Amino acid sequence: MIEQLKLWVLGLAATALLLGLADALVLQKGMKRVLRLAGGILLIIVLLGPLGRLGGLELGGALGDYQAAVEQRETELRLEQEEELSAIIETDIGEYIWDKAQEMGLDVTVSVATRMSSGGVPIPDRVRIEGAYHEELSQWMAEELGIEADQQIWQEE
Repeated sequence: MIEQLKLWVLGLAATALLLGLADALVLQKGMKRVLRLAGGILLIIVLLGPLGRLGGLELGGALGDYQAAVEQRETELRLEQEEELSAIIETDIGEYIWDKAQEMGLDVTVSVATRMSSGGVPIPDRVRIEGAYHEELSQWMAEELGIEADQQIWQEE
């Protein structure tokens, strides 16, 4: 720590010495003003340099940790959202199939499983129906919902 402070003071003194020498060598009034402005800015940079480096390291580490935490939370939220959407779709499609079965005079229990489509949207993958097989309902699910016969599991009670 003391070594870093010593280097900072030496750097500050060297910068001030060089700026003073350059000021003495320049004779034109307009050029002196530009040199003094640039020298003042350089002196401020050298003066505040250690604070920026020290804070930058700490801030960089904190930002990296924060970014990792944000990415992890985004992943968690996306998975939660997918699960909730899947549950909603499974319930709604199950009720839709059950309603259609009731219209056909069938007494069945329906459960639906989904999978994620390539677009990231849950779509019906399998249907499990507890009740006697019914050709008309099976065809309706294939035509209306895209749930083919090989994705339908029928179990008689």
